[in-house]
Amino acid sequence: MSNTERSSGGLVVIARNANGQVVTRITSRYELAGALRTACSILKLKLDVVRAEVHPDEGPASTYPGKPLATISTDDLVLIRHQQS
Repeated sequence: MSNTERSSGGLVVIARNANGQVVTRITSRYELAGALRTACSILKLKLDVVRAEVHPDEGPASTYPGKPLATISTDDLVLIRHQQS
């Protein structure tokens, strides 16, 4: 499958717990910036999530082992809040 075929399926935001398991998967119709906002919201709302990633959508059965397009962690949220204050 080519990159063009993969990217045409949209983006998916996945959230992982401390063990690296996918605990939440949300299909995003937004561009990367919108998908990152969704990732931040997941981190704020789900206490067991330590990292959220944005990937090209590979289908509901995928564990998304490849390199994500973007990643944000709970540590990143703390840094962002600190910089804004």
